[in-house]
Amino acid sequence: MRFLLVDPPHKIWTILRAWTPSPGCLQLLAYLEREQFDIEYMDCTLNENPWRDLEEKIRKEKPDVVGISVICTAFIYDGMNAANLIKAANPKTIIIMGGEHPSFMAEETLRDCPAIDYICVGEGEVTLTEFLRSLEKKEDLSKVLGLAYLDDRGKFIYTGDRPFIENLDALPIPAYHLAKMEHPFITLPSEGERGLVVNFSRGCLWDCTFCSESAFYKRTWRRRSPKLIADELELLKEKYKRDIFYVGDNTFNVVREQGIGFIEEMLKRKTNQHFWLQSRADLILRDEDLLDGFREAGVYQFMMGLEYHSDVVLKDIKKRHTVVQAIQAMELLKKHKLMVMATLLIGHWNETEKDRNDFFKFFGKYVDHFGLNLITPLPGTPFFQQMKALGRIKDWDYRNYDYLHAVMSAKEVDDLEQLNLIYRDIMRRYYWRPREMLKIFSPNPILRHHHRYYITKVAFNIMMHEIFGTPIWVQPNYQEYKDYLVERGEALSKELMALAK
Repeated sequence: MRFLLVDPPHKIWTILRAWTPSPGCLQLLAYLEREQFDIEYMDCTLNENPWRDLEEKIRKEKPDVVGISVICTAFIYDGMNAANLIKAANPKTIIIMGGEHPSFMAEETLRDCPAIDYICVGEGEVTLTEFLRSLEKKEDLSKVLGLAYLDDRGKFIYTGDRPFIENLDALPIPAYHLAKMEHPFITLPSEGERGLVVNFSRGCLWDCTFCSESAFYKRTWRRRSPKLIADELELLKEKYKRDIFYVGDNTFNVVREQGIGFIEEMLKRKTNQHFWLQSRADLILRDEDLLDGFREAGVYQFMMGLEYHSDVVLKDIKKRHTVVQAIQAMELLKKHKLMVMATLLIGHWNETEKDRNDFFKFFGKYVDHFGLNLITPLPGTPFFQQMKALGRIKDWDYRNYDYLHAVMSAKEVDDLEQLNLIYRDIMRRYYWRPREMLKIFSPNPILRHHHRYYITKVAFNIMMHEIFGTPIWVQPNYQEYKDYLVERGEALSKELMALAK
């Protein structure tokens, strides 16, 4: 049985503009390879003609099963369009989709896109293994935990939750050899040419109302051991010459042992790699004595979800830290010569213009990397349920659920486009401040590179858009699915056009 895993054509995030292979896809592929399945991977985001290349591959190779990975809500329509295209190219291909959004919204996804046969709910490694083996043996799929589908009568079936993998050390190293690691697109342009995204843990123990990862993993957290983390990083250095990393773990140092072990391993191996880690203000304060060690081990930046400058808002979204802790953590990182990245949220219901001005001044004192977002009610989160019940969600086009577009109004600003303008204006103003401009001459090479990138690429692009109406950056190889169908010469009926999400 031939299995093809597809990362469908989709837009990359326009702020980071980072193309990197999906860590989740590479981990899943490594597991299936170890289980001796006949597998292949197609990362369509790298293709010059992604829809055409996908269709040609399906028509030519006719895989038995195609898995479609949808890593976030904003990409769900791309996944649906890929499913429709695959089914049209080879109706016999069985399609299974996985990811956070289809897991949370399984029945809606199946009914919206009949081309999808099954959804893998939750972690994919064991569920997909059992699913493929059951297909091979023609066994009863209703006994495979973590599977959702519509039966012959259109009834929604969910086979039940699959327990999480307890020991992440039991997983193989992600299948980097199946990715196009030398493709010129694969980089983190804001950080360095040889950048990559990696993951070493799963989940989050906290309950921030807007966080889909906490909801997806049911407030659990599991980690890879520091030794295996270092083994993977050493491989990426020696075989693929990758030396700068965004570590995508929602919270890297949940336990002190993880930080201590990481520091010891990286100092011992001397790989001369650099890391951007994610943490929390309270954990930075707890681990103050480790910060010099983190820096010596190659960590140059901590990203913290500080979100806002008001304890009232922090309490409302259940952030579980205070403004005082946020200040202390930022000052502490600065003291230990570590860069501060803050992920921040504007667009709260009671927010005023004064609040946003205070917010700007508050974080402007400390932050090197200004991770501004518009608060977004992602399906599956408590925040989504709350905003839906209050009737505040005004835009149900999931493509805009990317934290860069307003999808719900605020009390003072009802117009979504006005909120989008406010967001872009704050981003531009932040990076065009004199103190930020001066950082392009910083003795810190990473900070210098980072600011040159954001000032010349992001802030300048926003300014040109606001003044002259020039387009916000457009991904060069992205094509809307409808445009591909028209280009192919299809005279689309209203019914077919409706399927092109």
